Amino acid sequence: MDEFVISSGHAKVVRGASGYLDEVNEARKVVPKVAEYLKELDCKVHTFNDDTSKTQRDNINTIVKYHNSKNRDLDVSVHFNAGTKKVGGTEVLYYGDENKELAAKVSKAISESLGIKERGAKKRTDLGFLKGTNKPAILIEVCFVDTKANADAYNKNFDKCCKAIAETLSGKKLKEEVKPVEKKKVLHKVQVGAFSDEKNAAKLAAELKKKGYSVNIIKG
Repeated sequence: MDEFVISSGHAKVVRGASGYLDEVNEARKVVPKVAEYLKELDCKVHTFNDDTSKTQRDNINTIVKYHNSKNRDLDVSVHFNAGTKKVGGTEVLYYGDENKELAAKVSKAISESLGIKERGAKKRTDLGFLKGTNKPAILIEVCFVDTKANADAYNKNFDKCCKAIAETLSGKKLKEEVKPVEKKKVLHKVQVGAFSDEKNAAKLAAELKKKGYSVNIIKG
């Protein structure tokens, strides 16, 4: 898949679940980050947040209308769950059976990136987003906002989670960052006896340290 529409669940006024995390706020963080990584993977991405709707019905219709207005291979809606304070987990909802495999892969990738329970792919035929979009679609429930362990894992592994979503949706791997190799510091020893007094040795040592050398003054 090379072209996506990704939207955040609910709206600025029509809020979602809240607890240790706020669903609307966090979904609006995940969407642009996933889009950023998808673009790095040479995918085309359209993103959307609903800032205008005042009712749940209008919210669903507004989001679906935006998705259906774009050329794309897949529709993705980002949500956060609530209701199981002790266990939590991640799950991905789908409508048509042809989307079950992708939903399962995304659920597994997110759960592994966060280190939380995998609730898996779940078929839902009653959700307006999944019913209304006219392309293959999945609805991601990243984790549970009212489960502290989930919230902590999400906050700690946010970037890792977004990378996992992008890689699984695209079927491609992001390039790993190459960390620069640290240069080994050379220990330079300054012998006091080579100078008229310790003051001169200390002065030279200070100058060497400014240039990045590690200096060990040896008396004797």
